Amino acid sequence: MALIDTLKEIKLTRKDFISPYNIRWCPGCGDYAILNSLQKVFADLGIPKENFVVVSGIGCSSRFPYYMDTYGFHTIHGRAPTVATGVKVSNPDLSVWVVTGDGDGLSIGGNHLLHMIRRNLDVNILLFNNRIYGLTKGQYSPTSELGKKTKSSPQGSIDQPINPLCFALTAESTFVARTMDTNPKHMIETFRAAAKHKGTSFVEILQNCVIFNNQSWGEISGREVREDQLLMLEHDKPLIFGKEKNKGIIIKGLKPEIVTIGENGITIDDILIHNAHDPDPTYAYLLTQMKYPQFPTPMGEFRGVPGQPTYDDLLVDQMKSAVKEYGEGSLETILKGIGYWEVKAPKEAPSTAPDRRLKTSDIVKDELKIMSEQSKRKKMAKQDPLQAALRTQLRDLGDLYIDHKPLSVDKSTSIKDILLPMERDSKVFVLVKENNQLVGTLSTRELLHKVGTKKNIDRILVGDVMSTVIDTVEPWNTIGDTINKLSLAGIRYIPLKSESDICCVISLKNLLSFIYDQTH
Repeated sequence: MALIDTLKEIKLTRKDFISPYNIRWCPGCGDYAILNSLQKVFADLGIPKENFVVVSGIGCSSRFPYYMDTYGFHTIHGRAPTVATGVKVSNPDLSVWVVTGDGDGLSIGGNHLLHMIRRNLDVNILLFNNRIYGLTKGQYSPTSELGKKTKSSPQGSIDQPINPLCFALTAESTFVARTMDTNPKHMIETFRAAAKHKGTSFVEILQNCVIFNNQSWGEISGREVREDQLLMLEHDKPLIFGKEKNKGIIIKGLKPEIVTIGENGITIDDILIHNAHDPDPTYAYLLTQMKYPQFPTPMGEFRGVPGQPTYDDLLVDQMKSAVKEYGEGSLETILKGIGYWEVKAPKEAPSTAPDRRLKTSDIVKDELKIMSEQSKRKKMAKQDPLQAALRTQLRDLGDLYIDHKPLSVDKSTSIKDILLPMERDSKVFVLVKENNQLVGTLSTRELLHKVGTKKNIDRILVGDVMSTVIDTVEPWNTIGDTINKLSLAGIRYIPLKSESDICCVISLKNLLSFIYDQTH
């Protein structure tokens, strides 16, 4: 038997998809159950392990690629659909899964998610919905309830929440489903159905954040209430729920209504039959409007329409058609396009016919014109004393405008040890070094401002009061450049570096004095 046939015979298990990385979710987080369920589904799909790709954005849920022993991308905020699209169209044989959250997918990533769904790309989208921003520590999210009090909405959220399934159906997703982290069996069934669907599969997972939004879905998921508050959807089966399985849904006018079987002549034949395969999304959208507390919350497959063309298949067909009509093509042909300019020296006298090519003589004329304009600007600068002063290079400054050579000390030096030289000369500027590297500066003015009348100055080190804004200039820098650097950094002094060493200090005061002397 060939090696490839042997590999096909190997039965994968959940353990094959467990990564070696430590899981960094909070104890009790619903993400653990989702991870476990997806690993089991991957093992049962009969797809080679190397053909799985998990793509995520940013958020607690988006750590998924690290915890699945498959190929994957942990992308930037909201952009998982973009990367997943590139992965799928590059290799349509891959099973691509997008893992996102209510914040990542429906806030900054809403636009990207919308276009992925409307294109019907053959990928699977798992949207974890805990109605809170968990990774950033408890701010309200696009799905948070109206009036939800959080760190970013202390008086209650005034945003109308997004219904994720409505969002997906608006883009006419060909597969839309909902499941819950507390029901692993149902999750596994839902994930399998999503994986088998050809086209975009959108699955909302009601998930609990134990730290910042505990009991996110407690009103419908608790053991004592879930039979009355959850409506489990099964294709071609009546919409029945309740502990006694005696409650059902009928359509009255254009709205759903709860009825009790056996009362007012209602029989099971009156109950609405679930049709997940209806190509018209109107019925599925109606189900999304059933929510707590007026209605039980539907769980399962809302819509699953097979046989719809997928974006990746259509794109591959277009590429095959283009190759068949035009050939394989080449990158050079694409770059050149239909027409392009060719610049070269003429080999013969130009004809009287118009020539679209750019002549070498034209290039020379343009260069001469630029040089002429530059010369004019230089002359104008010479006639303007201010411009001339600003264009003066530091190497041309006289000694009158340059401060003394700076004092160099280690950052662990006591302030007491540098007081004496600074008292003798107020212009002394201190360069602070560590391991012979410049790490800060200190002027007399800064020293007086930061130390003042503090006692026990022998305990204060230079590193405690130095300025960490470090910049240098070189002799070829102009006065204008130097003033700009000083202004942007908000400093008064800057070291002048010459031949890889600092030779002196340039002060803003001295530069302004030079400009004044030159212009008056």
